[in-house]
Amino acid sequence: MPHHQRDRRLQREYRAAAGLLSALLAACSLLPAASLEGTVRNGTTNQPVSGAKVEYIQLQQGMTPVAEATTNPQGVFHFDGVEAFAGSPALLQVEYQGATYSQPVISPQTLASGIDVRVYDSSRDPSLVTIKEHAIFLQPSAGQLAVIEQVSIENRSNPPRTYINSNGTYAFSLPGKPRDGVQTSIQSAAGMPIPQTPSPLERANSFAITYPIRPGESQVRLQYTLDYQSPYSFAKPLDQPAEQTHVVTPGEGVQLSGENLAALGKEPTTGFAAYQVTPANGIVKLQISGEAPATQAEEQTAESGESGGLIEIPDEATVRRWLILSALGLILLAGFVFLYRD
Repeated sequence: MPHHQRDRRLQREYRAAAGLLSALLAACSLLPAASLEGTVRNGTTNQPVSGAKVEYIQLQQGMTPVAEATTNPQGVFHFDGVEAFAGSPALLQVEYQGATYSQPVISPQTLASGIDVRVYDSSRDPSLVTIKEHAIFLQPSAGQLAVIEQVSIENRSNPPRTYINSNGTYAFSLPGKPRDGVQTSIQSAAGMPIPQTPSPLERANSFAITYPIRPGESQVRLQYTLDYQSPYSFAKPLDQPAEQTHVVTPGEGVQLSGENLAALGKEPTTGFAAYQVTPANGIVKLQISGEAPATQAEEQTAESGESGGLIEIPDEATVRRWLILSALGLILLAGFVFLYRD
């Protein structure tokens, strides 16, 4: 795809993000001038938490703590004077047994009805978590292989507990040395993606993140690029086996083969080709050939961004590449929900 079309496409995405932020700020501006009260409750024992420190954090120009409260024996906390910060999005944070829990403050109803912040007992038992699905998106083009890995982690503990481990709550290995490092984030069911800085392990191209895995489902996303020449032998170690492992390619122009690889068809909107794979000895081994052309969907998106005002974006290849990959990752998730989830 020509660079100017991609730039227009990305500018359109920036406008959408800016619109969402504006709507959030508008909602926050409606917050009444009032105090804020809530309760910190332990979701493991279903009991109030006494003596917990609660921080009121303003989300304008970074994350700035602006007030602090402590829960009473009934687990209740109280903030006065929050009207001074009512025009900005905010959240409440509670540190509990080695994990941080956050609760957004984004609506007038929040202040009117109070906030319930749920925390959990912590455990270092790795059996609390299960890898539900490991999805790998592969896009070979222009001498590089763009890879997005989306890992669905479920904490099914009962009673619910948070998995913590200072040595790593999720370890992963890459199939080779990435060209520009690896971008890593984690997202819980009710939260936004949180960037992570993975720590290197002893084995080459192996890393771990230490973010606490809360009860429910979390998504870990890895994004990186590898040097590519067709045909290409792809060998991806899975440090933690998944209940299901899937591979997705753009379809057109890309051929995929390998043992224990079963084609599942194409997603009708994007044309992406999906496969189910059974890793051999904990490794996804594939042969990749061909390259992915610019898709018709990308071109249509770029053309649709020509109307309206434009927002300046950094003209840096790295920024452009990762933004495009992020958009593709959203399509990947939607495709999996459509094709595979019961």
